[in-house]
Amino acid sequence: MFKKLLAAVGVGGAEVETELRTPGVQPGGSVEGVVRLRGGEVAQQLDGVSVEFVTRVEHEVNDDEVKSKRAFGRQRVGEAVALQPGQVVELPFQVVAPLETPITFYGGRHLPGGEVAVRTRLEISGAVDATDTDPIGIGALPAQHVLLHAVEHLGFRLHRVDCEAGHLRGTRQTLPFYQEVEFHGSPHYPRLKQLEVTFIAGPDGLDVVLEGDKKAGLITSGRDLSHRLSVDHQTVSQVDWAAELHNHLSRMSSGWF
Repeated sequence: MFKKLLAAVGVGGAEVETELRTPGVQPGGSVEGVVRLRGGEVAQQLDGVSVEFVTRVEHEVNDDEVKSKRAFGRQRVGEAVALQPGQVVELPFQVVAPLETPITFYGGRHLPGGEVAVRTRLEISGAVDATDTDPIGIGALPAQHVLLHAVEHLGFRLHRVDCEAGHLRGTRQTLPFYQEVEFHGSPHYPRLKQLEVTFIAGPDGLDVVLEGDKKAGLITSGRDLSHRLSVDHQTVSQVDWAAELHNHLSRMSSGWF
């Protein structure tokens, strides 16, 4: 449905509609769609039209955790669009989802907390940019699916996902935020209260960061433990990841890291 942009363009009632022809995609895949603009009662000049991905990212403000929308992967789809009264202008587009795009679906289910959308932005001189936002599903890459399945095989229970502002040292990260997949603890690793798994995807593989919240012992305090490993897209199916992760998690649980 067309959305009115009265606040953005003033009198005239210009409208915008974005139609996604790709309801879901994996990181690195292309999203196709069309932006439809309909002129109102007066002519309007748009400086530009772009589409971008947005997600909610958590960051600290004065020691408080605050969530806000963060845009990434922007692509221009129109320049200097002259919109006449009543005129309909269609701008087809194809935009690639960055490999680090947060995933919202895994194993045929929506990940609680997962939220990604495609946002259309209209740049208008002398006015606040107008936007139209449409949700889109982001499915796990094959390598991400294999790793998440292995974690669940080890008894960890999927809880939720969220995105954190910041950069993980020693990884290939390029976006200003990263996604954490949170799991409740497993009975096989009683010292770990929960486990967080972060994927930083690249064209050849994944950097995987495991972070465990270790319970306090009789003479030790609780603390966070982390470990990083690399996964190759081409050889991921040749590794017993349940066994591989068990080795790392057993050491984390015992405090060797």
